[in-house]
Amino acid sequence: MSYLTLLVFDLVAVYCISQMDYWKSHRTLIVARDLVMGSSENGYEELPSYLHKIRMANPGTLARLEVDANNRFKYLFLAFSASITGFPFMRKVVVVDGTFLQGKYKGTLLIATSQDGNFQIFPIAFAVVDTENDESWTWFFRQLSRVIPDDEGLALISDRHKSIRKAISVVYLLASTGICTYHLYKNILLRYRGRDLFGLVKKAAYSFRLADFEASFEAIKGLNPDLHAYLERADVCKWARAHFRGDRYNILTSNIAESINRALSDVRSLPIVRLLESIRLMMTRWFATRKHDADLMKTSLTRGVEKLLEGRIPIANLLKVQAIDIHQSQVMGVSSLHVVNLTEKTCSCRRFDLEKLPCAHAIAAAEARKISRI
Repeated sequence: MSYLTLLVFDLVAVYCISQMDYWKSHRTLIVARDLVMGSSENGYEELPSYLHKIRMANPGTLARLEVDANNRFKYLFLAFSASITGFPFMRKVVVVDGTFLQGKYKGTLLIATSQDGNFQIFPIAFAVVDTENDESWTWFFRQLSRVIPDDEGLALISDRHKSIRKAISVVYLLASTGICTYHLYKNILLRYRGRDLFGLVKKAAYSFRLADFEASFEAIKGLNPDLHAYLERADVCKWARAHFRGDRYNILTSNIAESINRALSDVRSLPIVRLLESIRLMMTRWFATRKHDADLMKTSLTRGVEKLLEGRIPIANLLKVQAIDIHQSQVMGVSSLHVVNLTEKTCSCRRFDLEKLPCAHAIAAAEARKISRI
């Protein structure tokens, strides 16, 4: 039944019981909704059957239901086969986050997501647990590791939740870990109540070159030693792009996970089976739309990458290029000079190195040599 039908049903129910007192009206409306959507209790009863049907309809799907000693629901993990087979073609950066459920039994929805080649959200896995603690996050990452094995090339991004950090240290020993810069900024604004240094912190976090980072970080130290000490304790290797040990590309925040939370905000109060079905329908719409869009592309690049590179071309056209050898070029701007190596796909500005997409200097060097920009 559609949400529009449900809304109409609610309105009719409210109209019919408008002469009752408040509490009778409220209870009647709850009963009416349960008749249409099913109760929270029925949702848990239907869960094993629903998961079986999902596995049958989507071979390769990983669904794990864990119950306690009294056969009562404890944890649920679900990763659809489309996500499992698609992730190897994504950038190996996984963002994890949790959000509260609003149904009768509350609980928390845990999410793992990535970014596709078009800079769009790529959902990987979902879990329903009682709350965010050491046990639930460790269980979640153990299930996730069956979908995404531990690897030195993997990066995990999250907020600064202590249980997430502990769980990753138990399950993902090889992966690089980073923290969401947005949450870091919020903590800074709350603790230090000064927006004058916010720009410097952001500049330090987003710097590609170590020299640029150090210049901003030293300026912060001179203006506010306490803030500088706080940022050091937060570990620059986890929030500063120039110091990050792995590849996190352009993903510096947990926004892609939080965007899924917002997309699901209207269904977080539904019974658990209805919640999972809403997630399945959302992903079906997303993936079908993206496949159609990809089929329309006439180049090997995604629409998002094409747009990004097109935005850099006007800058590249203003640069002067001088060949150094068969691999390297010197690229000069009004007040800058950089060395590009097209064979190794590097540039001394380090944007090419860290984003893995050509910077304006690399585009200029490629154009001068009459070769592809990618």
